[in-house]
Amino acid sequence: MIQIFLDRTARLFALAGGSILLLIVAMSIVSIVGRKLFSLPIPGDMELLKVGAAVAIAGFLPVCELQGYHLRAESFTSAAPRLIRRVLDAIAHLLCLFAAIVIAWRTGLQTMDNFEYGDQTTLLAIPLWIPLALIVPSFLLLALCSLNRFSHILMNSGEDT
Repeated sequence: MIQIFLDRTARLFALAGGSILLLIVAMSIVSIVGRKLFSLPIPGDMELLKVGAAVAIAGFLPVCELQGYHLRAESFTSAAPRLIRRVLDAIAHLLCLFAAIVIAWRTGLQTMDNFEYGDQTTLLAIPLWIPLALIVPSFLLLALCSLNRFSHILMNSGEDT
């Protein structure tokens, strides 16, 4: 049941991230065409690109972890015994869990600071706490997905992950 919840939620985050990226691409095309043909780019297009890409990329991380699509250096471990590979995978998921928790925690603190001090982007004056607040749930979900992968390795010691 937890696996189904994590899978559906991670896919939802990834779909949201993909939708944001599609919007960014469309905006970039309109801005480039407007700049080249009419000397009318979209004001703040680079700010929107940076903010949107950060939120989108964070949304992809949980599904990558849950499905095991993160970058791996298997060429170094492919000849190792299965037990060694499983131990290394478990350590990698624990490190991902730790990193996700730290990043979520620190990003949450940064969100509160930016809200308190009113930090905003230069051209469009987008409050920076908004994209930061959208990133935090992705890292919390990443932590849960890492914990799930780690527990899967522990519970299924006789199977490949």
